[in-house]
Amino acid sequence: MPGRYTLTTDAPALRAAFPWLEIPDELKPRFNVVPTQPVAVVTNEGSHNLDFVTWGLVPSWASEVKMTNLLINARSEGLSKKPSFKGLYRHKRCIVLADGVFEWLPEMQGRKKVKTPYYYYLTDHRPFAFAGLWDNWQSIDGSEIKSCCIITTEPNEVVAKLHHRMGVILKQPDIHTWLSPQEMGPEKLDHLLAPYQPAEEIAYHQVSTLVSNAGNDSPDCIAPLE
Repeated sequence: MPGRYTLTTDAPALRAAFPWLEIPDELKPRFNVVPTQPVAVVTNEGSHNLDFVTWGLVPSWASEVKMTNLLINARSEGLSKKPSFKGLYRHKRCIVLADGVFEWLPEMQGRKKVKTPYYYYLTDHRPFAFAGLWDNWQSIDGSEIKSCCIITTEPNEVVAKLHHRMGVILKQPDIHTWLSPQEMGPEKLDHLLAPYQPAEEIAYHQVSTLVSNAGNDSPDCIAPLE
């Protein structure tokens, strides 16, 4: 499941991948995106502008905001039934732009078990869109937090080597369906929440434990480990 990811693609390359989307020139590459940070999304409010919202869903009905309780992921199974998500699934969908994902694989080093970081991405290194949900939370003093989470599903054959879940990566023809401002039910959406195929379009490599520190955000985080 995405707990850290990247968006290293520059503005011109993002415009080429998403020509219908307004991309600001000042967009900076991110090599280690961490929950609670602002992330690049497009909501289904009918705009073609990139927005920046908090990664970690704060439901509008929450009585208070606790950063430790933010929902960074939502399982695709049962979205239309769970009270926390069923309204958002019908009305408040978004895409989260990314171009790679980190996963930590438990491995043995001698007698010690360690978590080794790996980085997976599309083999042609193009950016992609995670399916997500968003919401607006408002405090009693009028301040607002706009936030999102990433929807996860079963992994394909490649990602299964690293984790038992993966983020839903939408194919280009499905993005506009997902971003429809109209109310949509599970009969039109559930089939989009499938593992990415073909699986062979995803590659991965081991990276340095630098990425394990949320404060590190540089190209060294994604460099293949010799």
